[in-house]
Amino acid sequence: MKFVYALAVFFLLSCKDSKTTVGSTILKVDLSEKSVAMSELFDKIVVVPLETKDSSFIIRPQKIIVDKNEYFVFDEGIPAVLVFDDRGRLLRKIGKKGQGPGEYREIYDAVVNRADNRVYMLSPFGSIYCYTLAGEFIKKIELPMKANYQTMEEFDKEHFVTWTIPSSLEEPGVSLVSKDSVKEVKGFWYENRILNSQNPRVFYQYDKRTYFSTPFHNEVYTIGKDSLQVSYRWDFGKDNIDLKKAGFTLTPDKEQEEDKLLLQYLLDSTIPYILSRQQQNDKFYYAKLTFGFRIWKNLFYRKKDGKSFFFEKTAEGIPLRLLAFNNDYLICLVNNDDFENYKQVLPEEEYRKLEQRLEDDNPCLIKFYFK
Repeated sequence: MKFVYALAVFFLLSCKDSKTTVGSTILKVDLSEKSVAMSELFDKIVVVPLETKDSSFIIRPQKIIVDKNEYFVFDEGIPAVLVFDDRGRLLRKIGKKGQGPGEYREIYDAVVNRADNRVYMLSPFGSIYCYTLAGEFIKKIELPMKANYQTMEEFDKEHFVTWTIPSSLEEPGVSLVSKDSVKEVKGFWYENRILNSQNPRVFYQYDKRTYFSTPFHNEVYTIGKDSLQVSYRWDFGKDNIDLKKAGFTLTPDKEQEEDKLLLQYLLDSTIPYILSRQQQNDKFYYAKLTFGFRIWKNLFYRKKDGKSFFFEKTAEGIPLRLLAFNNDYLICLVNNDDFENYKQVLPEEEYRKLEQRLEDDNPCLIKFYFK
C-alpha cells in the first residue's frame, strides 16, 4: 500500500512540475582559479559617486535596475528604492518602512516598469506595494497566501512570477500570478525545502525571457506559461555537487535534521559552494559561486569560444560585487578599502572621483563595460 501511495505522489509531482530538457546547452568549466586581468573582460571602467544624504545612505543594496539613465537601487536594509541620476545625484526615495498608508514592515525585492509608470515592491508577507516612478503610492496588492515570499519579476504584461520557500512538497516554489485576478495560474518546482532555502535571487531576465536557477542544481531554466525548460547546464566535472552522495536523503521525514546538516556542511566546506547568482548577456554566461558563506567567486563563460574565467578577484586585486548586469556593462559597488586597487586600472580623472570620497560617504558605482 505504501508503494502505491509513493507512486501516486511521484506521478502527481511529475505532472505538476512539467520540466523539459530538450536542446539544452552544456557549459563545461574547470573550477581552477587562474589570474584574470581586467583587460581580458572589460575595455572601459566608469565611476559614479553616489550622493550622500541622511535620506539616501546605503545600507544593504541587493540589486540595481538601470532605466533611462537612472539607477534604481533596491536596498533591503532601509528598505526602499533610492533613485539616482547618471551622475549619482539623489533624485528621490520610493517607499517607506512604517505602519501608515503605503508603508510596510519589510521589502525583499523591487521591479521597475517604466512603460506602465510603476515600481513594484515585494513584501515577504505576501503583498506587493505599487508606486509610480515618482514615488507616489498607488495600492497594495495581496498575493496568494504563502509564507516567505522572496523575490519576483514581471513575467509579461499579464503576470508576475514569484519565488517562495515552499512549506511542503505540495507547494510550488515558482508561481505565475495573474495581475488581474491576483491568483496563481501555474506553479512549478515542487522540491525539498532545504534545496530552496539558501538563495533568494533565483530569477533573471535576458532577451525578453525570464530564467530560473537554484543553489544546488547546475541547470538553468527558461520559465514558460506551462513548463520549465532547461536552457543550459553547468558541468564542473569533479567539482559538481551531488547532495545525495553527501548523504542527504531529501525526504520530508529527514528535512529538519538535514537542514541543520546542510548549514554545517556549507560552513565547514564539506559542500564547498552554492550557485548564488546567475546572469547572461549576448557575450557571456555568468554565475557567482559562494564558498562557505564568506567568499564570492565569479565565473564568466564566453559564448563565442567557450573560454571560461573563474576568479575571486582580478589580477589587480579587484572583487566584483555584482548588482546589475546587461549587454553593455555590469555594475558593482566599491568601498573605501578597495580604492587603492583601482589606481592601476582607472584613468586619472576617474580615479580622482574615488580619492575625493570621505570615509562616511556612500559607496561609488563602478560600471565595467564589456569588451
